[in-house]
Amino acid sequence: MRAPTTEKPARRQTLKSARLARAHWLYSIEDVIALYLVSRQTVRNWMRYGLKAIEAQRTLFLGQDLNEFHARRRKEAKVPCTFEEIYCVCCKQKHSFLIEPFTVGQKGKLFTLVSVQCPETGGRTTKFVRESDLRRLRDLQKRNCSAQTPD
Repeated sequence: MRAPTTEKPARRQTLKSARLARAHWLYSIEDVIALYLVSRQTVRNWMRYGLKAIEAQRTLFLGQDLNEFHARRRKEAKVPCTFEEIYCVCCKQKHSFLIEPFTVGQKGKLFTLVSVQCPETGGRTTKFVRESDLRRLRDLQKRNCSAQTPD
């Protein structure tokens, strides 16, 4: 059995649900804090980054504006990868199959499981690729290796 730790875990930025607020309701800053479980400073930062507020005696937010703001943040946070890249959930960065050594796992009818070990954290990240893309990856990797070695 492990002893309880007194250290707080490192906080990570998390994207909030894009449909948590009711569209036609008005929310005060305190309501937003309670709804999304964030601090007052986070709400201020969201306002600085484009969250629309209604300035009255108290600052109010329309639920539809809250949902649109979070949907936009989610869309902007997406990281599209090309076929030779993989997104690592450990370090939140892209890794290239051409630079990092990859291992080929189980093969299915249509896709093959390919994995890379993250150089930052040591975790493994996997991706399903088509056979044609796997052949292209191996060809590109051979070209990179032959281009780097002096003749």
